[in-house]
Amino acid sequence: MTEKPQQKRFVLEKGLATGLTLQLLHARAKTGIRNPHFWIIIGMFVVFTWVYYYLLQSYKDIYIIIFFYPLIYAAIVYRIRGVIISGVVFLGILLPQALVVSQDPVFLIRTLIFAAFAYFASSLGAVLLNYVEHQLEAYQEILSLNEKLNDYLDRLQKAQQQLIQAAKLSSLGQLSAAVAHELNNPMAGMLIYTRLIKEKIVKGAIDKEKIQSNLERIESAIEYCNGIIHGLLDFARQTEPLLRPVTVGRAIDKAMSLTGHQIKMKTIEVSREDGLSQPLVVADFNQLVQVIINLIVNAVQSMKEGSRLTIKTSQNDSWVRISVIDTGYGIPPENMDKLFTPFFTTKEDVKGVGLGLAVSHGIIERHGGRIEVESEVGKGSTFTIVLPAYKGEELPNAENTR
Repeated sequence: MTEKPQQKRFVLEKGLATGLTLQLLHARAKTGIRNPHFWIIIGMFVVFTWVYYYLLQSYKDIYIIIFFYPLIYAAIVYRIRGVIISGVVFLGILLPQALVVSQDPVFLIRTLIFAAFAYFASSLGAVLLNYVEHQLEAYQEILSLNEKLNDYLDRLQKAQQQLIQAAKLSSLGQLSAAVAHELNNPMAGMLIYTRLIKEKIVKGAIDKEKIQSNLERIESAIEYCNGIIHGLLDFARQTEPLLRPVTVGRAIDKAMSLTGHQIKMKTIEVSREDGLSQPLVVADFNQLVQVIINLIVNAVQSMKEGSRLTIKTSQNDSWVRISVIDTGYGIPPENMDKLFTPFFTTKEDVKGVGLGLAVSHGIIERHGGRIEVESEVGKGSTFTIVLPAYKGEELPNAENTR
C-alpha cells in the first residue's frame, strides 16, 4: 500500500517533467499552458496510469512501456531534437526515480531494455518522418516549379507567336511597294474601261457588245486584285500552329504567288528545279510559307535587276531540302555567324528590322530541321531549308495534306 503513493508521485513528476521538457522544444509557444503538446503529454500519463491502476495491475510490462510514450510522441512532434532531449530527461530524471517504484534489478534491467528499444525505435521513426517530410516538401517544390515552368513556357510560346507575327508583318511591309505596283495596273485598267463605258452612255452610242466586253475586263481585273488581297490577308492572318503533311511544291507555289510582284519589279528570272518527286514534310503550312517568303525576299533584295533566282528541292530517305539560290552580292565571312541573330541586318537601302532570318531559323528548328547557308562575296548565296521527310506516320489532329 505504501508503494502506490510513491508511484503516483513518480507518475505525476514524470508527466510534468516530460511535458515541460517538450514545451522547451516548441519554439513558437510562449507558455506551456498554451502548448497543446504539453496537455497531450499530461493526458497520456493520466490515462495510462489510471488504466494500469484499475485494469492492468498484474501486467507490469505495460506499466514499463508507458514510461516511453514521451519518447515516441517527441519523435512524432519534434523529430530527432525531441528524442534527444526526452532521452536526456529519461536518463537524468525518470530512470533514477524508477528505482523508487521498485528496487528489483530485473525490473531495472527490463526498464533499460525497454528504454533502449524505445529510444532506437523513436530515433528511427524520427529519421523516417524527417525523410518523408523532406520528400513531400521536395515534391511540393517540384510541383510549384513545374507550374512556374509551364507558365513560363506558355509565355514563351505566346512571345514566339507574336514574334512570328511581327516578322510576317515585316515581310508584308517589304512586299508592300511591289503589291501596290501590282494592284495599280489592273486598277488603272478598270478606270480606263469605266470611263469608256461612261463616255458611250453620255454620247448615247451604246454598243452592248463593247460595253459587255469592257465589263468583263473590269470583272477580271477585280478578281485579280481580289486574289492578291486575299492571298496577303491569308498570309498575314494569325493562326495556331498545326503540324501536318505538307507538299513542299505547294508551299513554294504559295510563296511565289506572294512574292511574284516584287520579282517582276526587278525583272528577276526565276528557275524552279523540283525534281521528279513531290516531297512531303511534317510542318505548319503557313509557317513554312513564311520562311520561304523570307528567303526569297532576301534573295531578291540582294540582286540587281535582271539577275537569276533558283529554287530547288531534293529529297533522300530522311531529309527534304529546299534551296533558294541567288546571284546577288553574297555575304561577307565576318557576317556569317550573325545571320540568325535577332535585329542584325545589313540592308541599308531597304527597310528591315533584322527579324526575318532569326524567326525563320527558330521556326525551322521547332520543326526539327535546320537552315544551311553557303555564300561567296560577289557570286551569291544559297540558303537551304532542311526538314525531316514525312514517311507516312500517324499524326495527332492532322488534317489533309495541303
